[in-house]
Amino acid sequence: MPANDGSAPAPASVRDEVLRSIARGDLRPGSPLPVHVLAARTSASPEDVVAALDELVEIGVARVAGGAVVVAETGPDKMADADEVRHIIEEVAVRRFVRQATQSQINALGRALAEVERVAAEPEPSLEQLIRARDWFFVVLLRAGGLATRDLLRRLRSHAGLVMSLAVAGQGRPAELVEELRAVHRALAARDADAAVAACDEHRRNSTVAGLRQLGATP
Repeated sequence: MPANDGSAPAPASVRDEVLRSIARGDLRPGSPLPVHVLAARTSASPEDVVAALDELVEIGVARVAGGAVVVAETGPDKMADADEVRHIIEEVAVRRFVRQATQSQINALGRALAEVERVAAEPEPSLEQLIRARDWFFVVLLRAGGLATRDLLRRLRSHAGLVMSLAVAGQGRPAELVEELRAVHRALAARDADAAVAACDEHRRNSTVAGLRQLGATP
């Protein structure tokens, strides 16, 4: 892992390196994430590594096992359940958005999409930044639909956080992600609920396949 060059906050750099190590196959589900090892590899302080690991646990990429932090474990079966829940949540959010979103909320979703586009256009996009930008897009959508986002996302990530995070990785995947979210935004801006639900479904299916592929699994 390269040392942190100061271009990003140290915890964010640590999170990005852990995600890239998982995507490369250097770390696997169940692999330990020792603080001292990550600190040595990234030149981050132990305190920054602990902060990064706390965030990775929060988003479901890692979990605490026997007092240690390890890469989370998942698989197609868990993803099938999570995908069903995501479909229900997203359909409710989309139909509420179409009925009640203000122009200001539509514009906010457009700005969230623009941030995904900006990060994805970088020569070697930060996985950590791409995940955050993508997640913010859906936070804006869910909030405009009147849903309590924090609890919903926490429940989903407890089952599917690793795959949801790795879904942005892989050759050509950032560009695919942009096109998928553009389709969601385009349908919502046109207040076409059926098209928006279909676009969310397409994004979710592609994300599950992409995330599981990074783990060497199939849906």
